[in-house]
Amino acid sequence: IMMTKNIGLSSTERQKTTQKLEVFLANTFIIYTKTLNFHWNVVGDNFIGLHTLFQEQYESLALSVDEIAERIRVLGFKAPGSLADFLRLTTLQEEKKDLDAREMLQHLISDYGTLIAHIRETLAEIDEQDIGSRALLEEQLSAHEKTIWILDSHLKK
Repeated sequence: IMMTKNIGLSSTERQKTTQKLEVFLANTFIIYTKTLNFHWNVVGDNFIGLHTLFQEQYESLALSVDEIAERIRVLGFKAPGSLADFLRLTTLQEEKKDLDAREMLQHLISDYGTLIAHIRETLAEIDEQDIGSRALLEEQLSAHEKTIWILDSHLKK
């Protein structure tokens, strides 16, 4: 459902960007859900450190989900908002088995890598004049790169 918006971008450009943002939103929601799951279910020697880290990350991801959805609204489209929508749009996999702490970290690193690749692809494809979407994506890219570094640091001996 598209609404008429005069924000200096053609409807074609806004629609193209929205389609990319919908996948980004779905992937972010899947990582959010996974991180929440891992926060609840992590065990082991570094329980408190990872439990706390995962909480910080899912709280940050919840804010990201909101920002991405609101950007889709700014572009004039309805933001996908159901679990069915997210599962249809995502390029990530839900976690279906129990993982140890190390596997949790590895899965998140992989998922953030997928998210970063999607952001870079989107930035290469969307209109240079879409400063709002570009700023959101660049901010997310930088944050996700830092998250990979933090997660990966927990895997080092």
